[in-house]
Amino acid sequence: MDAHPNIGLLDKSKLLEIFDYLNQQLKENAMQLELTIYGGCIMTMVFDNRPATKDIDCVFSLANDKLLEHILKNTQFVFDLSDGWINDEIKEPLKSIIAEELETFKSYSNLKILKPKAEQLLAMKVLAARPEPAKDFTDAALLCKTLNITTKAALLATIKVFVPLRLLGERQINFIKYLGEDLGYDWQ
Repeated sequence: MDAHPNIGLLDKSKLLEIFDYLNQQLKENAMQLELTIYGGCIMTMVFDNRPATKDIDCVFSLANDKLLEHILKNTQFVFDLSDGWINDEIKEPLKSIIAEELETFKSYSNLKILKPKAEQLLAMKVLAARPEPAKDFTDAALLCKTLNITTKAALLATIKVFVPLRLLGERQINFIKYLGEDLGYDWQ
């Protein structure tokens, strides 16, 4: 019988199991690590907005790369995770972030998990503005509700703290308009 029937999907409990395992591996190797999580991982773990995510969008602090790579391969094997379960492609969009406000999500003995504040995550979701099946739109709507953002001015003020407004093109502008409409506001 398969101990991990949902290969490819990481729900909150599986993510916590993985982080526990990573911490244990780090401890056995006398290694400390900071891991900053983004995207679907946050929406699954913090906001309970998704039942699961397919990967962990993250950035690692500087570490012994060879040892860390070995630990990640062991984790992939133990949890029967698909290739790409760790996704550090978030590094590219992070280059557009002008301010990063991180807070501790969870601390273990050898692993510290950080996450951006909800305001930064909202700015990143608007900047990405990917079409479905990406969950940027539903995530942004939830974040607007959570942050009590009810006007276009408030949304743009939040965004410009983290992302230069000059980066908002037609895709992002339409995303904002539809977001306001979906939330019941006129953000034309």
